[in-house]
Amino acid sequence: MAIFHQRQRGFTLLEILIAMAIFSLIGLASSQVLFSVLTSDEVSQASAKQLTAMQRSYQIIQRDVMQMAPRATRVDGDEPKEHYILTGEGVLDGAGHGIAFNRLGWRNPAQIFPRGTTQPVGYRLFENKLQRLHYLYPDQAGDTEVKSIDLLENVEQLRFEYFTNKKWHKRWGQADLPQGIAFILTTKKYGEIRWQFLVPGPQQAGQNMRPGP
Repeated sequence: MAIFHQRQRGFTLLEILIAMAIFSLIGLASSQVLFSVLTSDEVSQASAKQLTAMQRSYQIIQRDVMQMAPRATRVDGDEPKEHYILTGEGVLDGAGHGIAFNRLGWRNPAQIFPRGTTQPVGYRLFENKLQRLHYLYPDQAGDTEVKSIDLLENVEQLRFEYFTNKKWHKRWGQADLPQGIAFILTTKKYGEIRWQFLVPGPQQAGQNMRPGP
């Protein structure tokens, strides 16, 4: 009876090294793909967060401007100004232009809070952040604490334009209210952004607010 002995052959050292090199390349490629996916996800989440902040800021400003009240403005306990809007360089101690006015519609259900429904508000640029400020009372004392919230970050410039008589103006020195206001922000990520809002009043009917030059 013939007996056949099968010779068993293992992997050589060279074959093992080649296999290890191939698996290392596959692992490196997989890690790079995973890193790219994670980085893209972080960028997407950051962009979504910024867009949400932009939308929220727009809605807050729109709500304030569309309820703007023809009421004299008082800032830091000073005497009431003759103008309904205070605007210009250094208003509210911000960097560049700021704006302050009174708005109606500040909710006070069943008069729970010891205040009315008129709210003094303002906007300024502070440490590259767009801030909304408000006081509790339209006629506050000089030592009244102002409350502020940060709306947007990485804002490099804030300025305003005012619409009346079918034209946009870069400054506003009149006592009454304009027909519209444009908030113009220069941001680090999106560049210049222009938001235009109607100011309440019968004069706004039929007006076409196109951006000025």
